[in-house]
Amino acid sequence: MRRFLILIFTTILIGSCVDNQNKAKEKEEFDALFAEVMVIHDDAMPETNNLYKLKKFAQENIEILPDTSSFVKQLLDAQLKAEKADDEMMEWMANFKIPESDHKSKISYLKNEKIEITRIRDLMLNAIYEGRGVISKSDIYIKKNKLHDERKTNFTPNN
Repeated sequence: MRRFLILIFTTILIGSCVDNQNKAKEKEEFDALFAEVMVIHDDAMPETNNLYKLKKFAQENIEILPDTSSFVKQLLDAQLKAEKADDEMMEWMANFKIPESDHKSKISYLKNEKIEITRIRDLMLNAIYEGRGVISKSDIYIKKNKLHDERKTNFTPNN
């Protein structure tokens, strides 16, 4: 009888140790993936300020340029891309919520969110890159054609 109780106790002890090891591994996997998602988010988030600047300077150039200028459409497109990128970031942040479920579901959710926040970051950076180019070209056009320009600064995103 005593051997039987020792066997049961040992089995329970070993089982709980294995379970604790699995939970520790799951927590480590979750924490690492969550950190990856947050690093991408934290890299992209400051770019929202550049998106705001881009929209502002594009609008200023639109107001200076004649309606017939081809730059007006390009600047409007740059504004729309910046607005879309900003909206998608805000929507992603509002909807980011880790499910209260099993480990596998949480990991799957974080993997999908990592893909999504990477896409949004790339969308933001692309909008800034393209917008900066259009604003720079329209600035040159404005100066070359001596259009009335009361702006005090030019768009220079933080790098």
